[in-house]
Amino acid sequence: MQEKGVPVLIFSAGLADIIEEVLKQKVHRSFKNVRVVSNRMVFDENGHLQSFKGKTIHVLNKNEHALDMAAPLHDHCDDVKGLGDEKYALKKRTNVLLLGDHIGDLGMSNGLDYETRISVGFLNDRVEDSLECYRKAFDILYLNDASMHGVLKLATHLCSTESD
Repeated sequence: MQEKGVPVLIFSAGLADIIEEVLKQKVHRSFKNVRVVSNRMVFDENGHLQSFKGKTIHVLNKNEHALDMAAPLHDHCDDVKGLGDEKYALKKRTNVLLLGDHIGDLGMSNGLDYETRISVGFLNDRVEDSLECYRKAFDILYLNDASMHGVLKLATHLCSTESD
């Protein structure tokens, strides 16, 4: 996706510091096209947690704050800590591949001007109780802590068929 100039935004109600560390340890490199929009911890000089930076995101409000928190990406495309290149600008994107593990995550693309959205759901808890609702809500559904192999295959296919 980096080679094709596709921005990857990870919106999470978790901790950005943890997400970034897991990516660093599992992937062993960084990507210019990946940005984590999540709760960020602030530490003092002794390494003790002091506070959280910005608005706190939780499962009930991450949809309403997602675009606000991603806004710096629009303004800092040439920033080294941003996405680093104009080709990653979000404003020009008309396709969305949205992944979520909650029905409410489908609202994360609200406010984006897109032509096509493919939604991928991950149903891990109370599968039998929620299966029908998730099947209706998501275009693709994975159950029981499924791996990301299917999503990677889909993204690879989409990038290989995308016209430049």
